[in-house]
Amino acid sequence: MVTTNKQIEEGYLKYMDEILKTEIGKDVNVNLVFIDKGEIERLNNQYRNINAPTDVLTFVYGDDDLYAEIFVCEDVIKENAEKFYNTFEKELLTVLIHAALHVAGYDHEYDTTNAKEMFQKQEEYLKKYDVDNN
Repeated sequence: MVTTNKQIEEGYLKYMDEILKTEIGKDVNVNLVFIDKGEIERLNNQYRNINAPTDVLTFVYGDDDLYAEIFVCEDVIKENAEKFYNTFEKELLTVLIHAALHVAGYDHEYDTTNAKEMFQKQEEYLKKYDVDNN
């Protein structure tokens, strides 16, 4: 069966919704935006002072009514999939789970107190939603 990006996005958005409901206990409005390498590098430089492309950037707004913007770069995900010997689908899933955990309040860069827990949860969700074996 051929899987299109639209099918991948819809399935992964469902996974993200489940993760957010589990971690936060409520619905979160998420805007998932696919951008090119140049644009994600510009955003990464602007918001993180890192002058290089990255696979995903997550921005969370609000307190009671959470809203998140997740910027994803497919080119970097493809490169990382090759680098880590993953399929594109698994690497994309990894990135989106990672982003969902950031939306849920986990951090590994600025406050490393819950970094270990974040990466443990990421691995648990990867096993649960294993796209390569479903």
